[in-house]
Amino acid sequence: MKRTLSLCLAALLLTASMAACGGSDTTQPVETTGAAVDNTAAVETEEPAYVPAVSDMGGREFHILSKMEGDESGRWTAEDFKIEEADGDVVNDAIFNRNQKLEELFNCDIVNHFEAMGNLFSYTLYGTISKLVQAGDTTYDFMMPPIQDSAKLAADGILWDLTMFDSINLDQPWWNQVFDEATSIGGKSYYANGDISLTFMRAAYAILFSKNVLSKYDLESPYSLVTDGKWTIDALMGMARSAAEDINGNGYMDSEDNIGMAMLYNSGEAFYAATGVKLVTVEDGKLTWTGDSARSLSVMEKIYQIYDEKQTTINCDVASLMSGNYATLTNVDRGATFLSTDKTLFLFGTMNNVPLMRDMDGDFGILPLPKFDENQERYYSYVHTWSASAATIPITAQYPEETALFMEAAAYYASEMITPAYYDVALKTKYARDDESQKMLDIIYENRWCDLGNLYNVGEVLTGMTSLVTSGKNSFASMIASKESNIESTLEAINEAFLENE
Repeated sequence: MKRTLSLCLAALLLTASMAACGGSDTTQPVETTGAAVDNTAAVETEEPAYVPAVSDMGGREFHILSKMEGDESGRWTAEDFKIEEADGDVVNDAIFNRNQKLEELFNCDIVNHFEAMGNLFSYTLYGTISKLVQAGDTTYDFMMPPIQDSAKLAADGILWDLTMFDSINLDQPWWNQVFDEATSIGGKSYYANGDISLTFMRAAYAILFSKNVLSKYDLESPYSLVTDGKWTIDALMGMARSAAEDINGNGYMDSEDNIGMAMLYNSGEAFYAATGVKLVTVEDGKLTWTGDSARSLSVMEKIYQIYDEKQTTINCDVASLMSGNYATLTNVDRGATFLSTDKTLFLFGTMNNVPLMRDMDGDFGILPLPKFDENQERYYSYVHTWSASAATIPITAQYPEETALFMEAAAYYASEMITPAYYDVALKTKYARDDESQKMLDIIYENRWCDLGNLYNVGEVLTGMTSLVTSGKNSFASMIASKESNIESTLEAINEAFLENE
C-alpha cells in the first residue's frame, strides 16, 4: 500500500508542478528573501523588526483543514482560522485581526474547513487525511490536525519536512523549540507548534491552587518552592495531605470532604511527562524504547501512589464519589467547582480550567507541574496530544512554498497579536490574579512538550498505565513485559516508514 501511495504522491507532485493558476511553478522548496533577520553582526543600533516574507496569491482561496471536537462549538475545536468577524472578545478579535492581516498580505481569501478529530488515540483525522491524499485530493493548502494525528501522518510520508523550507524558521521565538526537539526525527520536523496554535496554549497542563485553602491550613507559598527548584511531586503531595479532611469519616475523599488535590483519570499522562522521562527516545534517527527503564518504572510507581492515596486525592471521573449537584456535572466541571468553592487545595488539569475560575470569589494561583525530584534540571509542561493541534503542510499542497511563507507569517503575527491577547490580557489580567502566577505562566509556556511514545501510543503502554493507576493495580513492569512484542512491531513499522520516506 505504501508503494502505491508513493506513486500516487509522485503523480500529484508532478501535476502540481505544472499547475499555472495562482501559485509557484514548482513544488520544490526554494530559497526566499526577507524571511529572517541576520543577527550575526555586532551593532549598537536596535535591530529592525522581523518581517516575514510573503507571496501574492492572486486573490485565490487558501484552504485550511482544522480539527473539530464534535462540532464547531466543541471544547477542543481549533479556532485559529475560524473567526470571521469581531465581536468584542479580546481573543476572538485578535484572531480575526491576524487572519485579516494575512489575507491582505498574501492577497488571498482564507477558507477554514472543519473535520472531526474523533476520540483520544482514535486517529480519526489521520484516517480522513490519509484517504484524501490517496484519492489525490489537492484541496488543502495547510492543516491543523491533533498533534498525535500529525505524528502518524508524518510516518506515512503525507507531510512535508518543514526544515526544507528556508522561509520557516523553527528557531524563532514564535515556534516552541522544546516541542520541536522532542518531536523531530533525524533532524526533520514534520509538524511544528508555538503561537500559531491557540489549543497548544489551552491544552498545556498546570496546577491551580486556592489561596483561601492555603491560608486556612497555614501552608507555605508554593511559588517559592517553584523558584527554588523544590516544587516536586513529594512537595505537592505533602501540602495536599495537610489540606485534606475526611469530613464524613468514610475513609476516602469524596465530594463532601475537604480535598487535597482533584484530578482526572488521564492526569497520569501529564505527571509522567512532567518528569522528563520518555517512553521513546530518538537515537540515530530511529525510535528506541526506553519505557521500561528503572527511572520510568519509578515514575509510574510514584503516579500510582498519588492515585492510591484516596485520603488525599480525588479522581473527578469516578461518579460514585460524587453526591448532590456534583453528580450531575461533567468531570472537568466537578474539579473546577471544587476549586472555585474552596473545597480543594489543588486542581490538576489543563489551562482550559483557568477561564472557569472567572467568577471565583477567592483568589487562586497557577503553578507548573512538579518535578520528579530536586535533581531534575527543569520543569516540563505536558501538552495533551489530542487536545492540541499542530501546524502541517500536506504533501498534496499545490503550492507548498506559498504555504510555508503563510505558515511562518501566521505564526509570527499570532505571537504579535493573538498570544498577547490570550496570555497577557485574558490570563495575566482577567484570570490570573497575582504577579507570581504571571511568572509561573512563563515557565509553563516556555517548556511545553510531549513524548513520541505518547504520540504513537507505542504498545498502548500509556493507556495501559492509565488503566492500572485508575483501577488500583500496581503492576507496571509486568504490563510492559506483556506488550513487548507489540512495542517492537510498532517501533519497527514506524522506523521503516521514516526510512522509506528518505
